[in-house]
Amino acid sequence: MNIFSGSMGLGAALTNPTTIAYRKRTLTQHYPVVFCGVHYADAEAAYQAIKIPGNIAFNDLLMTWIVASKLLQHPRLLSEVKRRGGSDFLLQCSHFTNAKTRSAQSWEGQGMESRFIRNLLGGYELAQSGNPIPGNQGYVDIYATAGVAAPEQSDD
Repeated sequence: MNIFSGSMGLGAALTNPTTIAYRKRTLTQHYPVVFCGVHYADAEAAYQAIKIPGNIAFNDLLMTWIVASKLLQHPRLLSEVKRRGGSDFLLQCSHFTNAKTRSAQSWEGQGMESRFIRNLLGGYELAQSGNPIPGNQGYVDIYATAGVAAPEQSDD
């Protein structure tokens, strides 16, 4: 299964920008996420609002936490992944989006070759583990939890 906003059904639901998938009519419902006490339209909106440009390690950890939160907040997704084989199922998935930029292409690939699939797998495994997910139960200083400095806020 190729997981991206242009796929139908589960493939679209498991991607982060589900609002785009909804606009493309590949989804019939929205998948909002509450993370750090803030309501976001989808996992992509949460990720884009919190990520630290250039800090791949933090950003991958952040995405894993956001995906785990999404799966717990939308238990039908978690159940469907588990029903299809869980981690083994996700390892067989791909993430190809016809990305044009080098940065966007870095997320693409088959199984563990895809940065997105690696983070999706990590989020699934964290959601399944029962361990607490930073940001899923309300506000936490996500940067301090990850051991990084918060980005400077601009005045504009």
